[in-house]
Amino acid sequence: VIENGGELTDKISAKTKNWDTDRLAIIDLLLMRMALCEMLYFPHIPIKATINEYLEIAKLYSTPNSFGFINGILDKIHQELKTAGKINKTGRGLVE
Repeated sequence: VIENGGELTDKISAKTKNWDTDRLAIIDLLLMRMALCEMLYFPHIPIKATINEYLEIAKLYSTPNSFGFINGILDKIHQELKTAGKINKTGRGLVE
């Protein structure tokens, strides 16, 4: 996340056009960046597991509305990355 933070934030910003990332709750931005990092750079972790885990964390530590917001953004980015062939999963990561 530290090495690729700018790239990850850019992907989030592209899907939150009506929001400046500076206005997002820091926990929400961090959770989305960490989830995107897992999607892109951890080939053995299934996408569904990644999204579910970060949504559970959001339920515990963020605002009541954050769960749906984070889910929507991660789903949009996942679909875009999948269509572009940028998600390369292996082993258990292939589980859909």
